[in-house]
Amino acid sequence: MNKDLIELQRGSKATAVVILEDNINELGHAIVMNAQIDDVHLFGRKLGDPIFKKQLEKKSKSDTLAYFVISGICGLDNKSQNRFVGLVKDREFGGYNLPGNIIMVFTVKNREELKKMSKELYKFCVVTF
Repeated sequence: MNKDLIELQRGSKATAVVILEDNINELGHAIVMNAQIDDVHLFGRKLGDPIFKKQLEKKSKSDTLAYFVISGICGLDNKSQNRFVGLVKDREFGGYNLPGNIIMVFTVKNREELKKMSKELYKFCVVTF
């Protein structure tokens, strides 16, 4: 994992990084959400806040760099992966804007899994391994 390359994404719009799942613990200041979360829990109640808002707000209070990790992205079909495109591209989800010191991170088990990543999502990603 290239931590310097990951940290260069701070403040970058429309980018996310891809790391190996085994490297999550090396990130430190991270909120981890399983990509396989169902829509009911991901979107929360209608017109309500996303499930991850409170955790992100808490982690992003300081200027310290924090990571929002979506683990196991390649375990989803392309349509399900594409639920996360707006979160990366617009840094927005369900009316909630990601704080500026949050870096989006997706995990894969190995290099081969990159082939399973949706093209729509992959074009916004920087592979850091």
